[in-house]
Amino acid sequence: MTLFWVLVTIGIYMLSRKLSFKWASPFTNVVFLSTATLIVVLLLSGQTYDAYAPARDAITTLLGPATVALGLPLYRNLPILLARAKRALGAIMLGTLSTIFVAVGLGTALKLTDHVLLALSVKSVTSPIALELARQLQGDAALAASVAVACGILGAMLGPTILTRFNVTDPFTRGLALGTLSHGIGTAQAATEHPLSGATGGAAMGLSAIFTSFVLPFLLPLLF
Repeated sequence: MTLFWVLVTIGIYMLSRKLSFKWASPFTNVVFLSTATLIVVLLLSGQTYDAYAPARDAITTLLGPATVALGLPLYRNLPILLARAKRALGAIMLGTLSTIFVAVGLGTALKLTDHVLLALSVKSVTSPIALELARQLQGDAALAASVAVACGILGAMLGPTILTRFNVTDPFTRGLALGTLSHGIGTAQAATEHPLSGATGGAAMGLSAIFTSFVLPFLLPLLF
């Protein structure tokens, strides 16, 4: 059954990818559409998530090579990235800090618990780092990872539309925004738009995660 569900997942992904290219919409985002379709298939087939877990684990092993593969567009676009590095670093730090303050500020206004606020504070870093940060900060690791994935999907769905609405068309800038705020999922979306967007998104994703890991432990006492 593991091989069957792996093949089903790949098939759903390929179909979602074709639909996303044919009908560009936030709701045809590959990650969102694939996830929603797979959930529907599991429900209709009567299979539990535990039954699907071995296939999930098999596919998850490919995340490492996929992440390393982000280094290829970085290498190919290295001269452009280095030429705009200073401004990009400033934008990444500002974007990282603003997303932490806005997320925690909104959560505080809504009177959410400290566990939820901590999960929101790491929402824009890739889920493995969000999970580990939450553990070190005595938060709910599973919740933090879930929030990070959810925010990544929402950012990849809505980010391109919002950027286009504000006439942000430069591939470098679009990749920077998506990678900083929506980590790997946003970077994957950026890569479908332009190779430079994917390269910039990959750099932004990594740098924002590093910056968050260093600064968040010092910020939390001021935020909570």
